[in-house]
Amino acid sequence: MHLFQNAETIDRLVKQGEFVLTTYHAEYDKDPASFHSEFLRGSLAGWRSTVHTLYGDCAEEIIDRVVIKTRLAIPGTKCDTVPPMAFEAILAEAEQLHNVSNRLEALAEQHLPVSEALMM
Repeated sequence: MHLFQNAETIDRLVKQGEFVLTTYHAEYDKDPASFHSEFLRGSLAGWRSTVHTLYGDCAEEIIDRVVIKTRLAIPGTKCDTVPPMAFEAILAEAEQLHNVSNRLEALAEQHLPVSEALMM
């Protein structure tokens, strides 16, 4: 499944996820058992749960964007380390696809009768 939601809302969710994940990892690197590390881990779990509640199966697309952009793992997942990959290439491809999606959305808004016929 692919996300067909408001791109601005999804971008905001990605930025929030990036902030919480990078802040969590910075605190965890200082002291894994600190109150701040645990608080941020809980905040990250809450963010992830909210994204899953709102977007269901498509939530992983948002979470994957956060992991790719930050190059950091989500704690408590099956893979606590991010495998070495060509992140720049993946990020560039994801951004290109995102830009295409935005352009298609803009075209669909300009041509509503065609869009409505395609959705039937």
